[in-house]
Amino acid sequence: MLIVAGRINLSRKLLYPLSLVYDFLSKADRRFTKTKTLDKPVISVGNLTWGGTGKTPVVIELLDFITRQDLKSVVLTRGYGRKSKEAMLLKSGAFDVNPSDGGDESLLIARSVPSAGVIAGPDRYGNALKFYGSIKPDIFVLDDGFQHWKIKRDLDIVCVNAANPFGNGMIIPAGILREKPDALRRAGMVIITNSDMVSQQELEKLKDKIFNYSGKEPVITCYGNYEYKNINLNEDFDVNKFTGKDVYSLSGIGFGKGFINSIEKSGVKIKKSFVLRDHKTYDEKMILDIFDKTGGSYLITTAKDAVKIGHFANDEIKEKTAVLTVKPVFKTGKELWEKTILKSLRHS
Repeated sequence: MLIVAGRINLSRKLLYPLSLVYDFLSKADRRFTKTKTLDKPVISVGNLTWGGTGKTPVVIELLDFITRQDLKSVVLTRGYGRKSKEAMLLKSGAFDVNPSDGGDESLLIARSVPSAGVIAGPDRYGNALKFYGSIKPDIFVLDDGFQHWKIKRDLDIVCVNAANPFGNGMIIPAGILREKPDALRRAGMVIITNSDMVSQQELEKLKDKIFNYSGKEPVITCYGNYEYKNINLNEDFDVNKFTGKDVYSLSGIGFGKGFINSIEKSGVKIKKSFVLRDHKTYDEKMILDIFDKTGGSYLITTAKDAVKIGHFANDEIKEKTAVLTVKPVFKTGKELWEKTILKSLRHS
C-alpha cells in the first residue's frame, strides 16, 4: 500500500505542471471569450469536477419542473460520444435515433422528457440560433455549462458529489477539478448529490465548506424513487424474475459506485459489477460476452447504458436486462430549488 501511495504522489507531482497549464488556459479562455446573450432565459447545470456528480438526473428533474410550468425547454449539450460534429436536433423522444449519432446522454435526456428538445453539437450558441425558428423555446437549459463562457445565463446550478466533492484538491490532470472550489461563488445554486453515501458529520462539514466558498446554503439530495424498467425505458420490469437467479450489473457512467449503491438500496443483491469508463463505446459482442461469462443470468444497467444496449441488443438480452431508474430526492432545499428556478423564468 505504501508503494502504491508513493507512486500516486509521484504521479501527482509529475502532472502538477500540466495542471498549471490547464488552469492558465481555462482562465485565459474565460477572459478572452466574448459572452453572448440569447433572447430567452438560460439555466446552466454543471459541476466543478470531471464527471460523476449526478448532473444528468438533475437536468431531467429541471426539465420536468419547467414542463409543469407549461413552458417549453430546449437543452443545449455538446453530445459527448457522438461520431458526428454536425449539430443534431432531438425531439419527441428521438426514439429512432442511433446513439452514435445522437450521443448517449443527449438521447437519455430526450427520451426521459419527450416534450423537451435537445440540441447536440459543440457550438451551443450557434446551434441555439440555428434551430430557434423550428422549436421556439421558452427557456434554454445549458448542459455541463459551468465552464462554458460563450453563453450568458440567468442561473448557474452546480452539482457536487458528496462521496467525492473535490477529489485531491488539484486541477486536471493531477486531480479531478476543472476549477478551484472558490469558483462556487459564481453559482446561483449548489446541489449536493449522493448525500446518503457519507455520514451526517461528513455531510455537515461539506455543507460548511460549500457555504464558505459560495455564500449560499446548498440544496441536499440523494437518489430514490427506484424503478426497474425494460431496456426501452417505457415499461416496468418484473423484478420477481430475479428470484433465485444470479444478478449482475453493468455501468458506463462517471460514478459507478453510486449506481451500485442505488441497486443495493433498491433491495436487489448483485453477484458482480462490470464498471466501465464514462461514455464507453461498446457493441453487441461485448454484451454477449458478459452474458456468456455470467451464464445467461440477469443484468441491471443504467438508463444511459440502456440507450446504447437497446439499440443493438437481441431479444434475449433485452428480456434479461433491467434498467434501474432513479430521481433526485430533496432532503433539504426543495422550496429553494423551485423558487430559484421560477425567479430565473420570470422574463420568459
